[in-house]
Amino acid sequence: MHNTVNTKAKESIQDLKILFLDIDGVLNSEIYYKNLSHSDNGMSRFDPNSVELIKKLVQEFSLQIVISSTWRYGAADRLMHELKDSKLIGYLYNEWFTPVIHPAHRGTEIKLWLDLHPEVFDYIIIDDDENILEEQMRRFVKTDLHEGMTEEHFNRVRAILSSKESVEK
Repeated sequence: MHNTVNTKAKESIQDLKILFLDIDGVLNSEIYYKNLSHSDNGMSRFDPNSVELIKKLVQEFSLQIVISSTWRYGAADRLMHELKDSKLIGYLYNEWFTPVIHPAHRGTEIKLWLDLHPEVFDYIIIDDDENILEEQMRRFVKTDLHEGMTEEHFNRVRAILSSKESVEK
């Protein structure tokens, strides 16, 4: 897989904030796929509305993205294509995906990544699956496969990231 380096990640390491991002059920959804013209193979697999919400969050809170989705190993080429087309690739942290463990457990993979990155000041997890650890629940916003990322989720993420609580990794 490619190792994409974001120069923003080097700017202010002491304030590093990470967005652990799932793909299915966040950047795409059943509703989005139902509304796509299946005859057009050139359409993005990422819902442009969801992508814009993620971009707003990343920009407002100076977040770096780390992919926690199974796309990181099951569809890596497609993932890189979609990240590039959606212009999210520029927000990837230099170590942009969580480790893969078997049996898979999203929360454990995120914890392993965080343990290897003591420079992380804060984080948020956006995922449609609650396969995360108990101590991560207060830094977690659950979306759903049917709708994907919505304004409601966007507002929940903003509230969490705006809170004054300290982060315990």
